[in-house]
Amino acid sequence: MKTSMNWFAAFSLFATLGLLPPISPTYANSTKSQDNVSNPSSEQSMESHWDYMGIDGPEHWGMLTKEYMTCETGNRQSPINISMAKHGQQHNSLVIRYHPSQVYELNNGHTIQVSHASGCEADLNNRTYKLRQFHFHAPSEHHIEGQAFPMEMHFVHQDKKGHILVIAVMMKTDSSMPVLEKLWRWLPKQQGREVSLPLEFSIADILPTATHHYSYSGSLTTPPCSEGVQWILLKEPIHITKEDVEGFRQIIGHNARPIQPRRNRNIEEK
Repeated sequence: MKTSMNWFAAFSLFATLGLLPPISPTYANSTKSQDNVSNPSSEQSMESHWDYMGIDGPEHWGMLTKEYMTCETGNRQSPINISMAKHGQQHNSLVIRYHPSQVYELNNGHTIQVSHASGCEADLNNRTYKLRQFHFHAPSEHHIEGQAFPMEMHFVHQDKKGHILVIAVMMKTDSSMPVLEKLWRWLPKQQGREVSLPLEFSIADILPTATHHYSYSGSLTTPPCSEGVQWILLKEPIHITKEDVEGFRQIIGHNARPIQPRRNRNIEEK
């Protein structure tokens, strides 16, 4: 986040990423308007409406408000098509430490976002990032060698200095995944509704077993499309059923930003 960013743009960035305090049941019925999480305060009235279709869709995000201009003018936007990756340096390491936790599912109108109550972290090159929330997109936003997946899951992290790390997991419709079914059982159908799951959920159990991945520097995939986001795309997908994908889309609809130009960015493979 650039130091020249005004206070509202800063608020929008942190709200969009879910970097505000974890959601509590107090706000179970509050209305959320960003792709991830917004603080239930008077600031909400200042946010510009955006969508995935029509005149408020991705092609027009940069024209909705000056705070979203990067969506149109940025040079390192996400998502992208992952192709011609180069073998990365051996010292680049990823360690994920997710623990069982009470979780909350929020329908914010743009996705289903899952917040958690206890600490989960990821280390990338010896820098620690705290997990803030994770959410879903259908179809996948990133493509791998030109191939899209039925869904994509984003784990959003932040370190002490405000740097953003997003770990993306592709989702294939080839079988069921019992731990994921626990989340799907409680998907809130009403926009603005939050549900506290009546169980302790093991977030680590919905991750692939291997951490081999692609990495590149990009942006948020939702307004304000802020750049400087470190992306990690795990190579191994997780499993979901066609019925689960259809159930999500019946609630949220299409919520994937189109592929953005790669330009001269490097993609590393680990």
